[in-house]
Amino acid sequence: MVVYHQGPSLVVHTPAKLNLFLKILGKRPDGYHSLETVMVSVGLYDTLVFRESESNQTHLNCHRCDSLHTFSETPFPNLPAGPDNLVVRAERLLRKHTGFEQGVQIDLIKRIPMQAGMGGGSSDACATLVGLNRLWRLGLTTETLHELAAQLGSDVNFFVESPLAAICRGRGERVEPIRLSRCLPMVVACPNSGLSTPDVFRKWSSSVCASVDVDEYVDRLQRGLLSHEDGIHNALEAPAIELSDDVRSTLASLRRATMRPVGMSGSGTACFAVCQTKLEALGVARRMRGAGVRSVFVVNSRV
Repeated sequence: MVVYHQGPSLVVHTPAKLNLFLKILGKRPDGYHSLETVMVSVGLYDTLVFRESESNQTHLNCHRCDSLHTFSETPFPNLPAGPDNLVVRAERLLRKHTGFEQGVQIDLIKRIPMQAGMGGGSSDACATLVGLNRLWRLGLTTETLHELAAQLGSDVNFFVESPLAAICRGRGERVEPIRLSRCLPMVVACPNSGLSTPDVFRKWSSSVCASVDVDEYVDRLQRGLLSHEDGIHNALEAPAIELSDDVRSTLASLRRATMRPVGMSGSGTACFAVCQTKLEALGVARRMRGAGVRSVFVVNSRV
C-alpha cells in the first residue's frame, strides 16, 4: 500500500492479492469457516483519493481506470456507491469508533476485477481505514486498525500492514507475514462472470481438503519446489467449477497454455498461473488471448 499527500488530497494505492494456498478446516459456530491460506500481494492497484469536506457528509464516486497514473472521470456503473460498498462501510465504522464528524469526498478508481477472489473490496476497505486515519489525524494504532478490519471482512486484515506475502489463519484475520525468495510473475485470467462468495462456500464439502499443511507448503514455496501438479492448492476450486462453466473452461485454457502451476484465487473467479520469468508469463498471456480469453494480464508478486 502506497500512501501520500497530493495538495489537499490524500492518495492511497492499494494492491490486489492472490491465494496460492487455501485450506478450509471446517465451519465455525459463528457461520464463518476456519481456514489456512497463503496470500501474496500483487502489482495491480485500486486508487482511493480522499479530500476533507466542509460538510459532515461523505460522498463516494467510483471510476474505472486501466492505468496506474491516469485519473478517469468515467463512472463505474456496476459498482454501488451506497451503504453496501465496503469503502462506505469502513468509513462509517471509523466514525462510529472515533466519534469523528468531519465529512469527506472519496474517489475510488477501480482496476482490480470485481467478484474475482483478488481482494479488491477488502483492499479498498483497508485503504479507507488507513487513509482516513491519516487524513483525519486520528492516531489509531495498528492493533486498533486490525480490530476494525476484522469487523469488515475476512481478507481485510491482510492489507493493514501491507505484507508482501502472509499466512492467514482463523477466518483470515490472523496474519503472519512471510518472506519469499524472489518475485513471482503471474498470468491472471478472469472469466466474464463472477461468483458469490457465500454460494461458493455453501458448495464446499469437507471431503475437499489439501493433503499438505500450510507450513509445509510455505517451506516448499520458499525453496522453489512447487510442481505443476501441486503448486497451487484451493479447496474452493472444485465448488467454483461446479457453479461456473466459465471457471472450468478458463482453468482448462490455462493448463493448455502452460505447464506451470495453475489454480484459482480465493472463491473465484480469477484463475492464474505462476511462471518463472516475465517473458514466459507474457507468452502464456498471448496464448490465452489467442484462445479467446479476453481479460488476461500479467502481474508480479510484490516480493
